[in-house]
Amino acid sequence: MSTEILQNQLRLPSQYRAAAELEAYLGDPRDPENIFSYKKAVELDEREEYPEESWSLLNRWGVNEYYVPVSYGGRLRSYEELFALIRIVARRDMTVGVTHLMTYVASCVVWFVGTEDQKFRLAKILKSNNQVGVGYHEKEHGNDLLACELSATKDSAGFILSGQKWVIGNPRRASTLIIFARTNPAGGPRGFTSFMFEKRELPESAYSYLPKFRTHGVRGHEVSGISFDNCPLSPGALLSTPGSALENFLKSSQISRVIVTAICLGGVDTALRTTLRFALNRKLYGHTVFAMGPAQRVLVDAFLDLMICDCVAIAAARSLHEAPDQMSVGCAVTKYFVPTTSEQTIRNLATVLGARYYLREGHEWGIFEKILRDCAIVSVGHLSSTINLSHLTSQLLQLSEYRAKISLRDPAESYSRLKSIFSLEQPLSPFEPEKLELFNRGRDDILNGVRPALLQLHALRISAGVDFEVLEQLISLVGELIKEIETYDQSLRGSAAKQVGSFERSPEIFEFAKKHCVLHAAAACVLTWLHNRGYLGEFFSEGKWLVLCLERLMAVFHPRRLLTNAYVANLAQELVERFQKNELFSIVPLQLATAGQ
Repeated sequence: MSTEILQNQLRLPSQYRAAAELEAYLGDPRDPENIFSYKKAVELDEREEYPEESWSLLNRWGVNEYYVPVSYGGRLRSYEELFALIRIVARRDMTVGVTHLMTYVASCVVWFVGTEDQKFRLAKILKSNNQVGVGYHEKEHGNDLLACELSATKDSAGFILSGQKWVIGNPRRASTLIIFARTNPAGGPRGFTSFMFEKRELPESAYSYLPKFRTHGVRGHEVSGISFDNCPLSPGALLSTPGSALENFLKSSQISRVIVTAICLGGVDTALRTTLRFALNRKLYGHTVFAMGPAQRVLVDAFLDLMICDCVAIAAARSLHEAPDQMSVGCAVTKYFVPTTSEQTIRNLATVLGARYYLREGHEWGIFEKILRDCAIVSVGHLSSTINLSHLTSQLLQLSEYRAKISLRDPAESYSRLKSIFSLEQPLSPFEPEKLELFNRGRDDILNGVRPALLQLHALRISAGVDFEVLEQLISLVGELIKEIETYDQSLRGSAAKQVGSFERSPEIFEFAKKHCVLHAAAACVLTWLHNRGYLGEFFSEGKWLVLCLERLMAVFHPRRLLTNAYVANLAQELVERFQKNELFSIVPLQLATAGQ
């Protein structure tokens, strides 16, 4: 290992060291003989075959133990750490990322509301390399959980389960299931209850599986359904109090909706890496494709998109610890913004690859085409992009009214709170699931942190180490961002006043929700830079990337806006250097595995 690589690893924030170890353990995915290679990922996808060897490899390293909190004998210390691990997996094969993570997605509600006995039982199940599946949805009702018909009827011995659940991940392979069932025939928000049970406890005649559904992407992932026919459940299967399942799902999904976006960022990293390799090596008309202005701009924009999404997602993962009561907004923004941005970024990169993106073989074994198909599952799965926007729409007006009341009389308190969310040097507080809420009650530290951020930027004028030109541009851009937030708030409140009683159901409010996500992303980028300037290396510290990220985001409101061309060359150089050094395209440039490592 070179001295430079060793120094980079020693500078890694401690919460990223497990990801660096996993990366080295899994090896170079470009090595076709590697168990976890691009070549084998594509071959399995062609056969729609479950990634058995890769899945087992992850468990041999111990990824499954990061699904179990430390207090129950596992290794889960922070969601930032878990996010980084899943990203490393997904950069090799998004199918494996989805398939493996579904066990955590299914089981995380148990850590939220289960009894101590259920939690210790689940810990044993997961640490024994078993999978967990969850059934919320039904074919006739989709995301309308209040319409679900599968019933759990109480009897003298426990409960009787009858009905069918649809699009479950890994139902055949899962040893344990969590099922959302109607316990009150009248339904309603308190009419549903969840149950956790091991399939070995059930009579084999009481349940059956639906055939595996064929999907466009992540073809090897087992997506199926299960039917129950007067299936007896013991009283111990009851998960939390009767009637609490909907609330428990909505709260616990605030965790999983953040973590699943790591799958997108892993996929985009590989899409950018394979496209850049092509652009640097392919010559047309006497020049490399990378030397051509339009192609280079697409690649630089993809790099910017990754860093923007990084700032959004990492802040959300940390907020689960530091601001759990605000995650009803934070998780919805993250689950909408990161997947939709990632999908568009991959489609943009396809224009540089040209015909090669469409081929299921050839360049990099056809991994790009697989990623293009795979990435869509994050947008549509586990509450779709539209559902996440709808979770925002019901809170936008209250968030805006709260912002109107905020003063700058106590910037020190705001700074301390934001530092705990954004500073990667700052140890995270223990996660307290009981603090998760269904609504933010108007609080939004990240977007409301833009005004204190402007004060901090002005204060940097008397500090050494910040380029004057860059700082002045950042001050101007953050000032512009504040004005954009003010304009947004005025427009939002004005529209609400004109449509009393119907505004929350109007198509217009979804456009406001989308704009809120962009403003949130811009705020996250600014705050990430301010709280990590001296920590993440020279490129991060100088802030040129931040200027371009803010300009790219503000172009949503002003489409004809142009990026600062002088800094594009700087980003292009950094992109190539990271590629040559084999580092992750991230605000945390983690060292990637190379052949023979």
